[in-house]
Amino acid sequence: MPLESPCDPVVGAYFGRRIDALFVNAPLRDYSKRPRVNDFTLPVLGMGYIATYAAHRGMNVGVLDAEAHGFGIGRTAQLINDLAPRWVGFNLLAPTYEISAQLAAALDPTIKIMLGGHQAKAMPTEILRDPRMARCEALVLGEAETRVAELLEDHRRRSTLPGVMWLDPVMKTPVTGGQPGTGHHLAPDINRLPFVDRAFLTQDPHFEANRWEANMVGARGCPYNCSFCGAAVSANPDTSIRTREPDNILEEMDLLRGTGVTAFRFVDDLFLGARRVIDTMMTAFTAERVGDWAVWDATGRINVLHRASDTTLDTLARNGLREVALGVESGNPRVLAAIDKRITPDMATTVVRRLTERGINVKGYFILGFPGETEAEITDTVQLVHQLWDLTDSLPGRFRASAFEYRPYPGTPDWARLMKSGRYTAAQLLNYSAVDLTSGGADEAMRERDEFNFSVNVQLSEASIDYVRHNLVNLTQAQHERKVHA
Repeated sequence: MPLESPCDPVVGAYFGRRIDALFVNAPLRDYSKRPRVNDFTLPVLGMGYIATYAAHRGMNVGVLDAEAHGFGIGRTAQLINDLAPRWVGFNLLAPTYEISAQLAAALDPTIKIMLGGHQAKAMPTEILRDPRMARCEALVLGEAETRVAELLEDHRRRSTLPGVMWLDPVMKTPVTGGQPGTGHHLAPDINRLPFVDRAFLTQDPHFEANRWEANMVGARGCPYNCSFCGAAVSANPDTSIRTREPDNILEEMDLLRGTGVTAFRFVDDLFLGARRVIDTMMTAFTAERVGDWAVWDATGRINVLHRASDTTLDTLARNGLREVALGVESGNPRVLAAIDKRITPDMATTVVRRLTERGINVKGYFILGFPGETEAEITDTVQLVHQLWDLTDSLPGRFRASAFEYRPYPGTPDWARLMKSGRYTAAQLLNYSAVDLTSGGADEAMRERDEFNFSVNVQLSEASIDYVRHNLVNLTQAQHERKVHA
């Protein structure tokens, strides 16, 4: 059996000498003001890959997942300063940017700062000019494993590395490095990267439902252009879509099996999001009889699974597929077309029925409050959720719903449209704040939702924010009741 997840705040580092880099997953809120109510949060696999690669290059690196530990700003900054690493790296996301900036400003001046993540890619100039980020030596755009290792060996190499930015100390203008022949850094060969060292992951593997479970990435990049998503292809023109070879994935699964892991979650967009990938992976899974010893979950695309044959779905079930996460998003055809989902409510219903008939569970994601969305369109979504619950009550698989309030992200197609309208400022759309959907966040139904309840508190839909949140609470509580009485 694998060991329990490390309880020390900083994992993976050797404390007998100075740490070369500490990669920090900032908390989503300042938990010194209100304790975290999540019991589990997904591991920071991206940071884990970066730390693993740097460690293979001989660097002494660690990860501090302040979100998983529920640390506040003060405690997180104190831990970093006490360890005094050469570098600190922050993964910038829109909801965590403000806290990351406050942490950066609180660090000892001798510590170099490295930045990456979706927010860094979407707004690099604004971030470099933020005075709280004044000690940023390198802002790394995109996949960072090889470039981070180069920077840790010698930060002066930044001038040769593509997609690495910094602020010129004299001119105070952004500078981007790069030279001919270095483009390979932007799209590392994911079949040659070392498997992520789970010593860098605070809660992975974790024990749930009487199994040890591990999270995995099977591919990078997404070919779709959902208007609200930071992974939209139009927001990432430099990202090439790459899928790991089946043998590479099966080798990692087999290594984890040796530690007692028998459940896996593929968290990327493509594992069940492209017909070619499904066929290739299931041929390999069948040959290795994965379904005899493992169960696994993955994200899927409704349009792809809608076209899948009964034989394909039977093969998925036989190979251990336990649950598919589907981005349904809305129950209204106009809204689905506006956000470029390439699906209809009827397609979602058909896919959910076909999967659950085979004993495969489905988790549906829904968003309320899209720009321009009316009360009637939100009602369509609520009704679709109830229809899917009713549809699957008598089937072998179960359907569960997870609904969220819409929020805009920089770099997405939605963001561009909202800014072009002239009705909003970037400051308004970046003003993310935590929202308690019930009094004091005390309702048990709201547990595990701490990391999702964020809003910019700007009414973007035709429906009022109160109407959006009223329906969110009702759906969340109804889903909780179904779980309790299952």
